[in-house]
Amino acid sequence: MHASNIENSIKIKKKKPLKIYNVKRALIPWLFLIPGLFFTILLRYYTIFQGLKLAFYKYNLADPPGDFIGFKNFEYLFKNKAYWTAWYNSFVFFGLIIGLNFFIPLIEALLLAEIVKLRSFFSTLYILPAVIPLTVNVLLWRWIYDPSYGIANRIITIFGGKPMLWLSDVHMVKFCIILPGVVGGGLGVLLYLAAILGVSEDIKEAAQIDGCAGFKRLFYITLPNIKFMIFIQLLLTTMGAFQLLDLPFQYTNGGPGDAAQTVSVLIYHLFTRNFDYGQASAASIPLLLVICIITFIQLRLNKEEKV
Repeated sequence: MHASNIENSIKIKKKKPLKIYNVKRALIPWLFLIPGLFFTILLRYYTIFQGLKLAFYKYNLADPPGDFIGFKNFEYLFKNKAYWTAWYNSFVFFGLIIGLNFFIPLIEALLLAEIVKLRSFFSTLYILPAVIPLTVNVLLWRWIYDPSYGIANRIITIFGGKPMLWLSDVHMVKFCIILPGVVGGGLGVLLYLAAILGVSEDIKEAAQIDGCAGFKRLFYITLPNIKFMIFIQLLLTTMGAFQLLDLPFQYTNGGPGDAAQTVSVLIYHLFTRNFDYGQASAASIPLLLVICIITFIQLRLNKEEKV
């Protein structure tokens, strides 16, 4: 009887440390997550909900948030021609960025993966432009585009062409703003290259034995195995394209006229020039919805492909 009591007490003592260990194991990850979650909710989601709130007010700096006016901010925006011009410009920029800054780095990475010698040298050349601060890069390209002494017009005149206004031309300004992102490739090239080089050599050898080479290997082996990286880059490129602010703002401040004014530039001007926080917040909500819808469609398509 006495021996059984001792055994039971030993079992209880063993169970207690085990339970404490399990509780600690469950709590410790949350202790690491809580600070990040708190600041994410505070700095991200709280500001989003505050923006949603301000969209229904005629903001008053002296007595914030001002008078509640319902959907009048949205009504004014939808009747404003500059607002729809900004949306048109945003979609044009989106097409240019997808066509130039999304596909071209992928092609460059595929070509770079075929090079064995000097691959590190060329990879360094691709990443160097990304190291240069954006403002410095913009200043350099504004000098290149300058109609009076810029090198772009010098090159054109050498080949017998006529000088162009570049950033002052409403038809050329969007292309001129996006073109510098193509030159040099940037970080996207290295991300694609890392994914391509990460494809298993066994798969490549098996494909080669089966006679899968050249473009067949590209379409049936390489691209399917880096599909995840392509999808992530497509998501990031899409969100960045519709939120484009820094490039058109630094190059032309949205000009000439409204030719390069995106929705983000319009929102910035409403905030800083007009101090109309209500209309700026109202303009940001459709932008948020469009990005969410496009991202949702892309996620659904990717999920259906996996199934």
